[in-house]
Amino acid sequence: MKGILEFLAKKNRWAVALLIILVLFGSIYVKVQHNIAINFKNKYNSEVKLRNALTDTITTYKNKEGEWVSEKLTLQASIGELENDKITLTKDQQRLVDRVREANKHNEVITAALIRANFVIDSIMHGGLVLVDTTNKTVEFIESNDSSLRYNFKAFGVLPYPIDTKPSLLIRNLTLPNEQFIKFFWQDNKKEGYPIAFSVSNSNKYVKIYDVNSYAIPTIQKEILDPNGWEKVMQWLNKNGKIVGYVAGGVVVGAGGTYLLMK
Repeated sequence: MKGILEFLAKKNRWAVALLIILVLFGSIYVKVQHNIAINFKNKYNSEVKLRNALTDTITTYKNKEGEWVSEKLTLQASIGELENDKITLTKDQQRLVDRVREANKHNEVITAALIRANFVIDSIMHGGLVLVDTTNKTVEFIESNDSSLRYNFKAFGVLPYPIDTKPSLLIRNLTLPNEQFIKFFWQDNKKEGYPIAFSVSNSNKYVKIYDVNSYAIPTIQKEILDPNGWEKVMQWLNKNGKIVGYVAGGVVVGAGGTYLLMK
């Protein structure tokens, strides 16, 4: 091999230059084709996940803690993709997209959920405390021991009959409809590294939130997932550093080869 290169260097400098260029551009071609294949695979996987999520239905089960869990696949696509005419959304999915689009006007949403739920009581007989006030003609039904349901109902202008009997209460039906919107978003604070915040809103005024605690894996960073112009340039350079090096090397070698040929 060494003898061939020495022969080419003495007899045909153009062949040497061409060989170097072919090796450099061959390496670049392989890298580019590899990236194209990866992008195609990622696009296909994204389409499959979106198609499955669009047609998924809610699954409800009880976990080992005895809690009822509702589970459903997440829509993983941009708002623009979800608004495509080829995508058919349900009424609730469309409401979610509308809420996210509106929220994006203020903060870039990382993930969000729209939950439609009802607080429902159906035919429960009161078994707690009963307080009868014959003077003011009131009866109170108090439940404070049940961890799932607590209330205090007070009836006015009533007396038990006969007077020494204990009143009873049957809650035949009580429903509190509620729509809950949950979102994770980056706060617009570059100095602090765009911290992630969590918010939840309820359509029913009787639903009160006393505290929220949320968790996100450390790799969810705005500079990586939603970079600005300069951050995109730096990411591209980091990702394609070898290709840039090959091209720069090719320019240097080509210039050197040209110099030798013209010398």
